[in-house]
Amino acid sequence: MLTNFTQKVAYTTAMLGLLTTAAFAQTSIRPYTLAYSENLKGGTVMFGNTSMHIVDNGNVNLTKMNQTGNANNGVGGLGFSQYGNDNSNMTFIDVDGTTGDGAATKNSSSADLVLPAGTNTIRFARLYWGGRIANSTVNATPDTLRKIKIRKGTSGAYTSAITAASNVASFNIANTTDKVYQSFVDITQFVNTLGSGTYTVADIPSTAGSIGSGGAYAGWTIVVAYENTAVAYNSVRVYDGYAQVFNTGSATTLSVTLSGLNVPNNPLAADEAVMASMAWEGDANLYGSVTSPEGDFIKVNGIDVSNAMNPSTNFWNGSITKNGTNVTTKNPNYTNQMGIDIDEVNVGTGFNILPNATSVTVQFGTEQDQYFPSVFTFNIRMKDPLVTLDKTVTDASGDGYVDANEVLTYVLSGANSGNGIAYNTVVVDTLPTNVTYIPNTLEVVNGAGVSAGIKTDAQDNDEAFKGTANGKTYVKFFLGQNATGSTGGQLPAAPNGAYSVKFKVQAGAIPGSVINTARITANSQAGDVFTDDGTAVIGANGGPVPVKLTTFKAVLFNKNGLLTWSTESELNSDYFIVERSIDGVHFEARGKVAGNGTTSFTHNYSYTDVLNTNASVVYYRLKIVDVDAKYGFSKTVAIKLSGSLDINDFNVYPNPFISDIKVTVTATEDQMASFRVISFDGKEMINRKVSLQSGTNIVVLTDFGRIAKGNYILEVTTSTDKFIKKIIKN
Repeated sequence: MLTNFTQKVAYTTAMLGLLTTAAFAQTSIRPYTLAYSENLKGGTVMFGNTSMHIVDNGNVNLTKMNQTGNANNGVGGLGFSQYGNDNSNMTFIDVDGTTGDGAATKNSSSADLVLPAGTNTIRFARLYWGGRIANSTVNATPDTLRKIKIRKGTSGAYTSAITAASNVASFNIANTTDKVYQSFVDITQFVNTLGSGTYTVADIPSTAGSIGSGGAYAGWTIVVAYENTAVAYNSVRVYDGYAQVFNTGSATTLSVTLSGLNVPNNPLAADEAVMASMAWEGDANLYGSVTSPEGDFIKVNGIDVSNAMNPSTNFWNGSITKNGTNVTTKNPNYTNQMGIDIDEVNVGTGFNILPNATSVTVQFGTEQDQYFPSVFTFNIRMKDPLVTLDKTVTDASGDGYVDANEVLTYVLSGANSGNGIAYNTVVVDTLPTNVTYIPNTLEVVNGAGVSAGIKTDAQDNDEAFKGTANGKTYVKFFLGQNATGSTGGQLPAAPNGAYSVKFKVQAGAIPGSVINTARITANSQAGDVFTDDGTAVIGANGGPVPVKLTTFKAVLFNKNGLLTWSTESELNSDYFIVERSIDGVHFEARGKVAGNGTTSFTHNYSYTDVLNTNASVVYYRLKIVDVDAKYGFSKTVAIKLSGSLDINDFNVYPNPFISDIKVTVTATEDQMASFRVISFDGKEMINRKVSLQSGTNIVVLTDFGRIAKGNYILEVTTSTDKFIKKIIKN
């Protein structure tokens, strides 16, 4: 357990950059700055609670109020406020009683940090606390506002924290006897160590009682930015600030421009832009009326924000909500928080957040109240592309076979069928050794931003060229808008992202079968790599051609392994050998199934294997043999016989890979797993212990830069399972 906190990010406007308008600077206590900014698979959470409630007024037990409850409700339906009179006398909440860490705490409350399933890494966490306090209290102990206590859970010792003086912002209010303040401390390491669950915060500096010029209040919030590889990419931004919005007899508005957003390049759905905000001292009973029609509001890009719990004329009504629903994971669980608002709202549609926007304008307003806006977060969904590549080959004679010295034409076509633009779009085709590229045949048929026509073979100013690497010839096309002779461009999202390119080769004097694979690569706006491959096969006239295998599956049936596969066509196919392995590396023959010679029709095959093994997983592959005794292998499939991991949800991507790989594995229970990378000579290259949670897990393995190119085995082992998959380092 941590015993103290170190403030990691000192607040300076020089470091973080001023993000305010001139009008905002005149009424701010602390200008808004960008406290955290990253595009990552993850998001933000904002949670907290009040530390004060209203003394019972005789008829209504307000200290236990968690419903709307009485006839004095205003718009927003949250009952009484803390606004000052004798019936609004404020007292402290202390959910831990007087035991705590061995000494009494004057106030305490708790709330739950709820994170998505899977492994969460905390990238940023700050604890904010604030309230209204007598100047005499602060003057007696100058560091009063810097101290706080926090613990994970609802019992046990607290951890004491003291923040830097620069992280405290205070403001003397009208009657000069009191001040309002806000403080924060970095707790990233603390939350990353302890994870999700209940957090209790205690000893928030404040003054209780009845105040006739605004009301006593105190509370806290924790803002968390997390990374979780099972979550979609988001543009995650946290804005820190502290301002006063105060009515002095006429309507008051205050605007701030929050810069540094990274809105994706296409329209957003409602829940693809989420804004969370926190403000101090909002009142439930001060709302819009005939004489004050706008009330207390917030506008995003000039549009009123509202929902079932936060009406547009009383948004700052002392509630903790998520998209119009009261958040109940807190103690005490009030609907009227009596002086603190924490609200999450969807702003993806209807708020003029346009594609590629880098800023948003937030306007606060009041016609009869006073409140203090604080921290803001934005999660904006980054859209992924989905690039595809199909490859076809035709021979000059048109008979579907390759003859000696015959010209073959390859067409590579596809599209970006995803929702996000594909960046750096490149198509590469490496030619097999039994063909020769025909000069000046590189052609763009259509390329979504690239001019159609023949391209030169040299790497110059056009968008295609022929090259040689490691003794092999390849052709490369740079596609998309703004493509150049050396970089790929942007392939638009569906339906405008189609492309088609082609080139020609000449077969050799004794060509045999011609097989080659092309690949398209592109990046999402967030930087993730997307690929797709297309393979074309043409057989020699009178020579063997690989069997076109369309499916190969293995399932457990009546306690035996049932293997099924289908072929689209076969040429000189002799037989199939079913091979089995218990480690995914060493295989043995289990049975033989006759092929269908030469055929252009679909054929279906099956084989039942007796599972006389104690292994928890068995692996199968097909050895495909032609009449000349030449052979090849199918992909490897697996059957899970026992254990707590799901072999059907054990996947590795990308594969082949260059640096990092991602492993998806589904577990039926929480458990530890060992992830090992082993060379084919048995040397262990990487060994990681990973905590798997029940459900789907995505594990990212890094540090492959030091490993040489080649083939390796990835082994995932638990107490009941061992899965193995071949991986290739490019």
